[in-house]
Amino acid sequence: MERMRVLVGGASGAIGKFLVPQLIAAGHEVIGITRTRGALAGTGAREIVADVLDRHALLAALRGVKADAVVHQLTALKKAPRTIHDMRATDRLRSEGTSTLVAAARLTGATKFVAASIFYGYGFGNLGLRPIDETSRFGLLNTFGTPDHANESVLQALLALEEQVHAFGGISLRYGLFYGDAHAEVSPVSRTWNGVLPMVHLSDAARAVVLALDRGNTREVYNIADDNPTTYRDREIAIARAAGRRHPQSLPDGLLRIAAPFGSQLLTSTSVRMVSDKARRELGWEPEFPSITQWADATAR
Repeated sequence: MERMRVLVGGASGAIGKFLVPQLIAAGHEVIGITRTRGALAGTGAREIVADVLDRHALLAALRGVKADAVVHQLTALKKAPRTIHDMRATDRLRSEGTSTLVAAARLTGATKFVAASIFYGYGFGNLGLRPIDETSRFGLLNTFGTPDHANESVLQALLALEEQVHAFGGISLRYGLFYGDAHAEVSPVSRTWNGVLPMVHLSDAARAVVLALDRGNTREVYNIADDNPTTYRDREIAIARAAGRRHPQSLPDGLLRIAAPFGSQLLTSTSVRMVSDKARRELGWEPEFPSITQWADATAR
């Protein structure tokens, strides 16, 4: 593996906390972008304090910095989004933030770029039993073949991210729904909906980044999910069990839609069986945790 200097956007975030030590363990030098001074203390990473949405300030902070690769793992989702308004900051990071990080790559001389995308770009709805691979429609239409107006801003941001990354020659990783934080908030769940969602442990997601930097092909997309799509209900039950908490509250779908009109789509109407065969074949990626249940079993001991 070639030793690289890697500039990481989101270095102190959910994935970043796993990614930075994995990059360093692989022999890379890490320069982490964070808005909070001292957030990377003790990690072994060099810290750049800046807001990626302040393009001028970030590029000014990077003057004289050299990098071989840029990694984009930025979101503003500290908790599950309830409304479409809760997605606005993340939408900006996926569109404007990506543009700024591409500019940062050009400024620092980086030639590699890996960015975080997400499974729900394939659609909010029941995609049925068919396996969803990287050739499936993404960010464009819902399962009924009509524009998904309710989520248009979210889908546009995902498309903007991937289009900019690929124009640069970079790689997009379409993650499943994250787990791996035993302290995560446990959300209410649907009493009836049994649609499944792709899942991935945060550490496994981080390892996919390390492998993509080393082995990924330019302008490619890779699905990154464990072996067992799981209902949102079972996900929350597993998180509760891992943390030694009570099972999540079970609510009628109608109440969930009122309480969380955006977030409830994943709880009450979305089913996606995303497969990661391409990542296994081209990156050599395998999940350490094949399912959230196995993670919960190991964590609860």
